[in-house]
Parts: sequence; structure tokens; C-alpha cells
Amino acid sequence: MVKISRESKGGLKLSVARVEKLVRKSLPEKHVSARAPIFLAGAIEHLVRTLLNDAADNAQDTETPGHVPTKRVHPSDLIKAVRYDPDFSRAFSGFAFGSLKKAPKPINYILSADEAKERRERIEAAKQKKLEDKEKAAKAKAKEKEKAAKKGSSGK
Repeated sequence: MVKISRESKGGLKLSVARVEKLVRKSLPEKHVSARAPIFLAGAIEHLVRTLLNDAADNAQDTETPGHVPTKRVHPSDLIKAVRYDPDFSRAFSGFAFGSLKKAPKPINYILSADEAKERRERIEAAKQKKLEDKEKAAKAKAKEKEKAAKKGSSGK
């Protein structure tokens, strides 16, 4: 008897097992139905296919002055595809493409205003505590050096 994979059942190229592993790893409840990873893999595959088709259209664009049409998709074609599609531009709003600028985390766009405020406050409190701990450690180290210097000078 031949075992049929979930990818072939769903007509997918993306690994359903990998999607399922990532979903289970990211959820604290660990309760995921058997169909959820298949559906999610199909949705991701559809989004990627749409994005790549738009980018390929941008690469073959002959109407834009100064643009040399090619069969190869470059990062700039992907960026154009994201920026010209209203749904993709909304999904990728705030992200920096092709620069060294640090991209914001998607969690900032997912949480409600109250949850985002609480998260920012927790992060700020953790940063403040870390800074205070560093200062305490530096003061303790300085006191140890002073004691060592006093012992060294009094021992002579």
C-alpha cells in the first residue's frame, strides 16, 4: 500500500509537515486541527504565487521608461509588486526592503492597542531593570578595585 502525502492530497508544493511544525511551535496551546496546516500551506503558497507572478510581470514590463525587460526577477521587482498591490502593501507596511534598517516585528501590527501598550511597557521595564543591574555591577566592580588597591597600598 502506497502512502499518499498531505501535499499531494492538497495539490501543494509547500511542505505541510513544516508548516504544521511551525504552527505548533508558535502556539502555546498546541491544539491544531489536522486540516489547519494544509489550509495554511495552501494560503501561503497562493500568496507566494501571486507575489511572484506580479514580480515577473514587473520584470517583463516594457512600458516603464529606463527599465530593461528581463526574464529574471530581481529584488526591486518584488518590492514593486508589494508596493503596487494594495493588500500586500498593507501587509508589509512599515517593513524596510533592501536596506540595513531594522524591520519592525509583525507582532506590533497584530496586537490591539491595549495589548501593544502593555507589551511596550513590559519591554521598557525590562530595559530599565537591565540598565540598573549593569550599573550595580559596575559599582560593585569599582568597589572591589578600590578595596584591592587599598590592600595593595597598605600591604607595602
